[in-house]
Amino acid sequence: MFDDTQKLDLSSKDLSLIEDALHTQQKILSMQSRAGGAEAKSRLTDLKQLLRRLRQQTPEERAENRGGSTVSWSQMARSLFC
Repeated sequence: MFDDTQKLDLSSKDLSLIEDALHTQQKILSMQSRAGGAEAKSRLTDLKQLLRRLRQQTPEERAENRGGSTVSWSQMARSLFC
C-alpha cells in the first residue's frame, strides 16, 4: 500500500461513491480469495485496512446523512455478504 498520503478535495457524495465501489471490490476479492487466490488474499487485506482508515476519517456530516449511529439496510446487507 502507499505510505505517502495526500489531501484530496472530495464531496460527501464522492466519498460515498468511492466507499461503495470499495465494498464491491471487497466482495469480488473475497470470492477470489476463497477460490484460492493468494494475490487476492493480499489485496483483500490491504483493502480492508483502507476501508478501516476511510471509516475513521469520515466527516461527521456524512455519518449524520446516513442516519447517525443507526444501521442502514445496505450496511446490514454488507455485513451478511462480507
